[in-house]
Amino acid sequence: MQTIRQAKNRTTTERPGSSSHRFGRAIVAGVVAGLASGIIVLIPVLILQSARGVGVVPAMQLAASSVMGMAAYAGAIGLFVGTLLHFFVSVVPAVAYALIAWLFPVVNRLPWIGGPVLGLIVFFFMGLVVLPLSIFTTPASISPMPFVPALLIHMFGLGLPIALIIRSGRLRP
Repeated sequence: MQTIRQAKNRTTTERPGSSSHRFGRAIVAGVVAGLASGIIVLIPVLILQSARGVGVVPAMQLAASSVMGMAAYAGAIGLFVGTLLHFFVSVVPAVAYALIAWLFPVVNRLPWIGGPVLGLIVFFFMGLVVLPLSIFTTPASISPMPFVPALLIHMFGLGLPIALIIRSGRLRP
């Protein structure tokens, strides 16, 4: 009796092949891809920032300054908030990309194009919309990363890993 009821509940709510199940898989794939790309993108960012004399903590505080202003550089709270924002900025586009790939499977077949395009979109959206509307500030001792390295990191450190991870999940509509 119990197995029949469980089977009925499964078929009426969320079958493994159902649209809602695939939608849920797209969300999970996006979160996983976003977290992974958030870690991947940190490597070149921290290497380049360190080479420029900017340590790990100020690099994350730089991100936090968009919501905290100069208070982000006062201590560990800026590091914490900056790290959260960094991962938020990698997870949100990854979930969006996963949902687009779920709706339009052709996107999922072209990760070497879709990923860098996603990176470009995120880079310009952050630079032209988010940062100008925020209270982003930097102390004189810290300067943001130069344009070309930042652009390439977004394309190939953020967008491409997201697209490849989403593709590996083989999302189908």
